[in-house]
Amino acid sequence: MERKSFFIMAFVLCISFILNLHTANAKVQFVDVPSTHEAYEEIQYLIDLGAIKGYETENGTYYKPYNSVTRGQAAKMVVVSAGLQPLSVTRSNFTDVEAGTELSGYVERAYKEGFISAYRTGQFSPNAALTRQEMAKALALAFNLDVEKYAKLSIPFKDVPQDHPYYKYIAAIYYNGITQGSTSGNNRVFMPQSNVTRAQFAMFIARAREDKFRLELPVQGVQAPNINDAIGTVMATVNNLNVRSSQDATSNDNKIGQINKGDTLPLFEVQSGWFKVMYKDQFAYISSDYAQVVDDSGQPLGNVVKKVNANERVNVYKSSNKNSKVIGYFNGGEEIPVYKTVGSYYLTAKNGIPGYVQISLTKEKTAENPNQTVPKEPGKVETPPATSASTIGRVTTNALNIREKADASSNSLGTLNKGDVVTVHSITGNWANITTSDGKKGYVHKTYLKLINQSGSPVKDRIIVIDAGHGGKDPGASSNGAVEKEITLKVATVVKNKLEAAGAKVIMTRTGDTYPTLEDRVNIALNHHAEVFVSIHVNSASSTSAKGTETYYSVQGNVNVEEDEVLAKAINNQIVRNAGMHDRGVKKQDYYVIRNMLLPSVLVELGFITNPDDRAKLTNSEYIEIFGDSIYKGIVEYYQK
Repeated sequence: MERKSFFIMAFVLCISFILNLHTANAKVQFVDVPSTHEAYEEIQYLIDLGAIKGYETENGTYYKPYNSVTRGQAAKMVVVSAGLQPLSVTRSNFTDVEAGTELSGYVERAYKEGFISAYRTGQFSPNAALTRQEMAKALALAFNLDVEKYAKLSIPFKDVPQDHPYYKYIAAIYYNGITQGSTSGNNRVFMPQSNVTRAQFAMFIARAREDKFRLELPVQGVQAPNINDAIGTVMATVNNLNVRSSQDATSNDNKIGQINKGDTLPLFEVQSGWFKVMYKDQFAYISSDYAQVVDDSGQPLGNVVKKVNANERVNVYKSSNKNSKVIGYFNGGEEIPVYKTVGSYYLTAKNGIPGYVQISLTKEKTAENPNQTVPKEPGKVETPPATSASTIGRVTTNALNIREKADASSNSLGTLNKGDVVTVHSITGNWANITTSDGKKGYVHKTYLKLINQSGSPVKDRIIVIDAGHGGKDPGASSNGAVEKEITLKVATVVKNKLEAAGAKVIMTRTGDTYPTLEDRVNIALNHHAEVFVSIHVNSASSTSAKGTETYYSVQGNVNVEEDEVLAKAINNQIVRNAGMHDRGVKKQDYYVIRNMLLPSVLVELGFITNPDDRAKLTNSEYIEIFGDSIYKGIVEYYQK
């Protein structure tokens, strides 16, 4: 009898185990959350984490998705989802939360980590509804979003001004695909003080924790402006001039403020129909139809009073002080318009932007100069002189001084113009020892020479800087587990290895997961006397349909702009052809790392990490090799032209 009872009990235990196993693996079914509910998958995901549970009744288990989530419920959901443990305390920080209870452990942990603040002094109010702004802070901190990175970026929510106490947290969850807000009339709003429902909070947490749940990401990599980078000042000529976050005069979503007649803003770029400015510590745009550029005293330029010529290359300064920002320059012999005299400087304009040149570096314009060298026709290339030298140099600018010594202050022995070809005997630092086609010997700055090997590898001995974008604390764009800084370093390493195998001297701005600043990257190139600079990046967009390769070069104060364009086209075409990428073309854009270079410099956007097809290539080792090889071939092609 005892033996029979034993087998019956064993059978019951076995069946019980099977049933429990089935229950553990089956999805919990809430009466009020059908599989068609928008939050169904997210709710199931959090159930599996142990972050949520429903309300059991005699009619079944309910989730109550449209009830407001309470501060106490939110504390547990966030702590568990963030992978943290409840905090046991002997004395509660709050009079309304009893120490030693399950609720206390989660509340104390959420409070200690800073996820959720006290409701009022000494009280947590665990049954009070969680607001959307509190939700933004809790998720941003619990999931380690870099809130300072987004603190000065513009967001589309009309009810969240930049001085809002929760602005940076709301911006962080917006830029990480956790929320897109909602539409109210023609505006996007966040409703920061509204309550969060249990269904919404489940979706928000799932998005914060898992990439697969995230919304389409807004454009990443936007940088807050640095006032020191401004190239001038613009002044509004009308009242109520809209300040916008993008160049779209038809949208209401992009309006971030207004300025009135006489108000001024720092100017960063002049674009077709728009001024790119700084407004409330962020980049913004105003229509150039209703504003004008002014000098540093706030006055319009007025009329040209005379014209002078540059003795040699003359810097154009933002202010009448040679320690101020250089916003461009005039080449030797180039005509300079003068609007007025300010001390030892002339007020002039370069590309429409007011600036100052030192009077001592100019001379009064004469009607005729019989000794002036006549520039060659644009694009005309001189036939190289017969020479046994291994390297020649093709001049890329007009009025290039031939110096007696390798020193910008030494005597000028004459000038060269664009297309002239010289024999290069040796290079020391930035100076090339040359002989002209008519036998004149001297030194020229190699920044204005395209160095061409007469035989062997076109890139042998060329000094080339390869810049892997982002790195370290700056991951760049990311999507579905793919991260820009990792992709760019892999591609850059391929380029480096191929160039070095061909005899080039390659300088990397980073070789690991470090973060050189934009200024560091420029200085690395300049300090190594670089001859070509290529910055490698990955694109992103709010729409997953955006795809393809595009390559940028700078036009701001750039004497080598034609060389930049040739290099950009060569690299872009190689990538498009070899990797089968959609061709977005070669474009002009004054990004920091290329606008602060005089040497041929380009910035390559390989593809869109937010587009599934592009991302598949950007994360494929075979395509990493193709991207790198294509950039290498583009550089070689550049040196063969």
